[in-house]
Amino acid sequence: MKWLHHLLLAAGIASSSLAQDINPSRQVVPNRFINPPGKRFSIFSGDPERVQRANEINLGDFKGKISLTPASIAKTPPAADQTDAPATLKVTFLVKNTSGKKSYTLSFPDSQRYDIAISQGQERLLYLWSADKLFEQKIGVSFLNPNEVLSWTENIPIEKIVNQAAPGTCDVKVSLANYPEITATATLTITP
Repeated sequence: MKWLHHLLLAAGIASSSLAQDINPSRQVVPNRFINPPGKRFSIFSGDPERVQRANEINLGDFKGKISLTPASIAKTPPAADQTDAPATLKVTFLVKNTSGKKSYTLSFPDSQRYDIAISQGQERLLYLWSADKLFEQKIGVSFLNPNEVLSWTENIPIEKIVNQAAPGTCDVKVSLANYPEITATATLTITP
């Protein structure tokens, strides 16, 4: 029975040797990790300017493209026998990362990712897609690798455009939310 007592005492000593005392007031990270030699980046020392440069977006690396279906709409409603006429204008907006080597994280302050403006002439706004929308106040991001494309499609009721438009041409401009420099423009024809 005495040998069992010695065995338990030895097990208790052995198990206590596995624990280590970490004093929070003592530096436990070696100095070579905090201040690496040379000009290397360390997550402990952190170079805020370098982190900012890494997160910068080169707007020249993005190309916007827009497609409209149909490209021409009639000012007057179609006859009753023309059931194949579309009731909506389909707007597709593509944003491509043309950089061959850099990935980007695009950040957005809310759930809006784009806006569509249709105007006739320089100062006559016919339609603004976001005017009657509410967007969830939730920060969002889109990650775009080199040569990848983000795509959005919106169907706009034609009557919202033709009721205010005169026959002629309209400019359809789509811009990326939070990055108004990334845009695309197409021409929509309104026939009499």
